[in-house]
Amino acid sequence: MTLFFSRVLTLSVRKDNARLFSSLPQLPYLLMGGKKLRESPEGKIGKHRLFDPTTEETVFSSEKTLPKKLNGKPLVGASQGWTASLDNKDLTVHITDVYKPWLSSSKVISLPSIGFKPSTHQTRVSLSSSDPVQDDFSVAAKFDEYQLSVCRPCWDSKWTHIETAYSLLPASDLMYSKRDKVFYFTSFKGNYMASLDLSNNYEPKYQHLRLRNLPKIPEAGWQMLDKCFMTNHLVESPSGELFFIKWYTQCIHKEDEDGDLEFIHSSTKRFMIFRQDGMSKDFCYTEDIGDVCIFLSKSEAFSLSASKYPRLKPNSIYYVGPRLGSYDLASGTDRPFNFDRLGEPSLVRTPFWLHPTDPVA
Repeated sequence: MTLFFSRVLTLSVRKDNARLFSSLPQLPYLLMGGKKLRESPEGKIGKHRLFDPTTEETVFSSEKTLPKKLNGKPLVGASQGWTASLDNKDLTVHITDVYKPWLSSSKVISLPSIGFKPSTHQTRVSLSSSDPVQDDFSVAAKFDEYQLSVCRPCWDSKWTHIETAYSLLPASDLMYSKRDKVFYFTSFKGNYMASLDLSNNYEPKYQHLRLRNLPKIPEAGWQMLDKCFMTNHLVESPSGELFFIKWYTQCIHKEDEDGDLEFIHSSTKRFMIFRQDGMSKDFCYTEDIGDVCIFLSKSEAFSLSASKYPRLKPNSIYYVGPRLGSYDLASGTDRPFNFDRLGEPSLVRTPFWLHPTDPVA
């Protein structure tokens, strides 16, 4: 077996770390963009704009340098607090922790070219480790409707593209299970769930996703949900429980007096969450996930123990998609956050929650 270790690791460290070390606590911030301050030989210096769900306010990080190799590269996913960007010229993928506001230095790991331009804008990326610098880690990504791309940077000189038996669109989620040490993903409409164990082989194992104890909803309610756009999500709790989530959104449009379209936006109508049974492996509907709160966006879904993060609400889902808000599972109450200070939802061009995975100093 040939060891491949030619990945490029770049460290961007400021000389005045102590003075510029971010005072922001380690929280699940939403990355919302940033502002450029000036240029430097290492790259652009700026501050990242973030949304703090505990205060429902925007904050700015301390000054950070965006390495030149990341300049102009679109973000295609986020996992374990790291973001992934794609070079549209040579199609290489770069993962970095530069957007973590609680770190004073940043790292960039360059992965091989994926070999083709993504055929979907609904890309997903998942890492097997929160510390890819130290660990022998794996990356799984969705760049195509019927294809899963995987790479083990310490061993592989290229990506392996795996054909899937079912469509990964319109919005199949992708996650890594620390409990089972496999990647999980769902198929179109969430009828099937697949697992991928890279330590064994590169063949996904499919199983029918059985849902039990569906909620008691009037017929009119089901008819309304049938008209909604639905996405499927998998997430693992801090204690290792596996949840399957259905997210229903409805498109709303408004016309002016002349019948011309003024605007279109979507709103969250409902979340349904199912907990996997440890024995049968079926997923059972629940409205109580205890102290857990879940974060959904275009990054890999994750969950936290609310009691470890003051002012986070347990038994709830924090989401960003058509809107930014929180959903209380017990009452079924959706509460969009106030956009007076945030601008229109469409201006959130980097809709990624950053998972606070680093050890707290």
